[in-house]
Amino acid sequence: MTVRLTNGANGANGTNGANGTDGMSCTVSVGDAGGRVIRCADGTTVTVNDGQSANCTVSTDLDSGVRTIRCSDGTVTTLRNGTPGTDGLGVRVGQRHGLAHILSTGEYANGAKVLARAAITSATADPAGVVTVNFTVATQGGAPITDVPAISANIAKLVPAATTEATNHWMPYIWATETVPATGTFPNPAGTTALQATRETNGTLTNNRDGSYRYVFRTNLTSARMGTSPVTYERNRTHRIVIMMGGHSGATADAHLDFVPDGTAITERRNIIQTSNCQSCHNENEFRGHGGDRLSVEACTSCHVPGARDANSGNSLALDEMIHKIHAGAELPSVRGADGIRYDNPATPANEAADNGSYAIYGYRGTRASWEHAEFPSVLSNCTKCHQGSGAQVDNWMNNPSRTSCGSCHDNVNFATGINHVGGVQTNDATCRTCHNASGPQGLIQSPVATMHDWTNRDVRNKPEFNATVTVSAPANGMFFVRGESPVVTIVLRDAVSGTLIDHTTVAEDPTAEGCPAPSATNPLGGPCPARDGLFRTASLFVSGPRARRMPVLTTAARSQLFSSTAGPFDLSAAGGSLIVQFDQGLGVHTVNSTGGDVLAAGTVTVPVSSGTFASAAAATSAEVVAWLNRNTAFAARGIAWVESNGRVGIRSRNLGTVFSIQLQASTVATSVFAGDILAHMPTGSSPSNNVSRRTVAANQDPRVSYTAGAIRYQLDPVDDLTPGTYIASIEINDRGNLSSSDYQTPSIARVNFQVGQATESRAPAGNCASCHQGPDGRGFVLDFVRHHKIFNNTAIDQCGACHDYQPQTAAGAAWTGAGPISRRVHAVHAASAELNFPLSTVGYSNGDPVPGRNWNLPFPQDLRTCESCHPAATTSGTWQTMAARLPCGGCHDSDAATSHMRLQTYDPTPATPWSGDEVESCTVCH
Repeated sequence: MTVRLTNGANGANGTNGANGTDGMSCTVSVGDAGGRVIRCADGTTVTVNDGQSANCTVSTDLDSGVRTIRCSDGTVTTLRNGTPGTDGLGVRVGQRHGLAHILSTGEYANGAKVLARAAITSATADPAGVVTVNFTVATQGGAPITDVPAISANIAKLVPAATTEATNHWMPYIWATETVPATGTFPNPAGTTALQATRETNGTLTNNRDGSYRYVFRTNLTSARMGTSPVTYERNRTHRIVIMMGGHSGATADAHLDFVPDGTAITERRNIIQTSNCQSCHNENEFRGHGGDRLSVEACTSCHVPGARDANSGNSLALDEMIHKIHAGAELPSVRGADGIRYDNPATPANEAADNGSYAIYGYRGTRASWEHAEFPSVLSNCTKCHQGSGAQVDNWMNNPSRTSCGSCHDNVNFATGINHVGGVQTNDATCRTCHNASGPQGLIQSPVATMHDWTNRDVRNKPEFNATVTVSAPANGMFFVRGESPVVTIVLRDAVSGTLIDHTTVAEDPTAEGCPAPSATNPLGGPCPARDGLFRTASLFVSGPRARRMPVLTTAARSQLFSSTAGPFDLSAAGGSLIVQFDQGLGVHTVNSTGGDVLAAGTVTVPVSSGTFASAAAATSAEVVAWLNRNTAFAARGIAWVESNGRVGIRSRNLGTVFSIQLQASTVATSVFAGDILAHMPTGSSPSNNVSRRTVAANQDPRVSYTAGAIRYQLDPVDDLTPGTYIASIEINDRGNLSSSDYQTPSIARVNFQVGQATESRAPAGNCASCHQGPDGRGFVLDFVRHHKIFNNTAIDQCGACHDYQPQTAAGAAWTGAGPISRRVHAVHAASAELNFPLSTVGYSNGDPVPGRNWNLPFPQDLRTCESCHPAATTSGTWQTMAARLPCGGCHDSDAATSHMRLQTYDPTPATPWSGDEVESCTVCH
């Protein structure tokens, strides 16, 4: 008999034993025979002998990244390189800026929030009022998202326009009542109520686990109410369903579907503004409504309807009225007040701020959002900035005017009393089109909508006098100019009305302006402008480049030059005489020699008289002086000498340094030839333009200009010293000029690009201005009609960069005069309200802040870190990520700490003048 026994279950652990006694201490000493002896209190002794010495060598295989240690005792150890670490501190520009950064931090960190794509695949609303919607949710790449936990939804019907209405409108089925709370400060008293369209979240959501879902509304359409009034369920009307999800976490998207519940075809539509139009300014990521899950105009329209109001302020929440007012902001008559001035001007005795109004909506938990500082970035009259595209009713703004839509911007008009309305009292919209038809001429009664909003043609002051063109001669190779070539700029002017070519030999300087009167209540079109006198108040040519770092080039105004006091002869006979010339602040410039090696061209050059050849040193001619200077290798590397048509000696810098200048040091030669002129000479003025008109004073005539009946031509300097790239020639020309900021004729402008040293056009560092500042017809915001007529389209940087270059234009370099560098100025203007600590200083307005806040208190319409909004990858250089520098970065980051950091990381041998051009930045080492 066999008995098999198995182990039983383990018993419980026993209790821990008592702690042992502490160990005894030991000492270590050097043994008599070397080594180390360890002695312990219990008598234990251990001797550790010295090891044997050995020699080791290390060999490295750079290709494989392996290091081998070999020792004389035969030991061999191999070490391999570890994997590369990540960049320290994450301080590259793209790691803290740009859309990719925004979408990976904050709410988006670790995938907590994801911008998804939702689509409604079908929807029904049955006769019993039950609404069912089927939809899908996917990533931007199309992968199904299977874990949407909840959604919200609403539904509205489209009600056709009544005979007293201008347009149809949405009527939601889901409404709520808002009540002004007892605590808090609001315009309306506590207990005031208002109705608001809303959405539901308590329907039945079914997850099909494949990225598709079904939602059944809790709201039954047969019993829907707007407050106490029933909302009739009309199955033969167009209906819109909107679903929304996410917002602050999870898959975030919305979707809509228009359909007719009874199954018939859609015949009534309402699609006025397209979401893409809003995103052009607000960006896809930033265009979102309260809660973060309303991402489309279609979603907004389903709640923001007539009859919806903000209980706290009493303001309408209807989309047309609310959005018009938000975008009009500081331009609203109700905000500007009786005097029409939003901001107080301390230069006047009256306090204009006393009558300033505000426009605000109270949102979540009574949070006040106000827009009285907002400014529309195009032109408020430019309706087509938003009203464009393929929407069925895209032209409603001019075809179907209404009291609500029009009165939202013109909010000093009271249609109930007729105040400020020429047409008097209007109780409905039935007759609006009687006076306000879509287009046509303005008359005593007729005020066509499109005509009244055509701001460029309505105001004769803003119509240029000429159709101007500017061209550049063709390079020999047909693609780009090379060393030895001198481009010629040609300017042609035609009368803007008749198209007739003017006689360009008559383009002469005008000492006085004629201007053009401003529009008034009795003269809404302005003018008439006085007849042109044929004299030109402005005739400016600018040439600048390259695009990466714009400087004035190739014209007389761009030269750093000086001239001898006479045509000679000059006494150079003094013993040991020399001319000491300091080019570009005396700073050396690295150049490349004929073999490709680098050469440091000295910034300060001494040219001894003894190196020249003169028939008589006591009576040197201008030609001899020029030949003497140009033969000197060091001088020729940095400068050029020539004889002017009047016989005088001219010398100029080749403008190879950061700051263009030429300056003589005191010497007998400087005294003899240049009358002791030791001042620093730099490009002309704060805006290096060249007057191409016939000058009143003959001595001021630019020798590079020539005239024929058919054109004005300007002979540029040789391109020998230019960096390869894209250069721009531009003009500003007008006859009447400006007498004041209200009495003027805007100049005619034109520009042209040309290539130097390379065929490929260099991309501009920034662009895309039109996305916010222009409409679809290429018209919109124009900077300074009075002086410049700079159109903010996608080439604005080429226009504005002609003046806003990188020359300090003062010898000390302490500050820019007139036009500051464009990178700092534009960043600062756009960052002012959101980020800047010292907006006036950082933006750098030369006239300070005469109208407080007008030039800087402007909100940017999206996340300021979305650098791609102005630097789109497809059309600009991308250097915003790779070429960090003090000027552009300091335009946004102007705190004391940031400014100190920039200074610490910049080598500046002349710290008293931090913008003098001799600084060497180390920004790109970390950034």
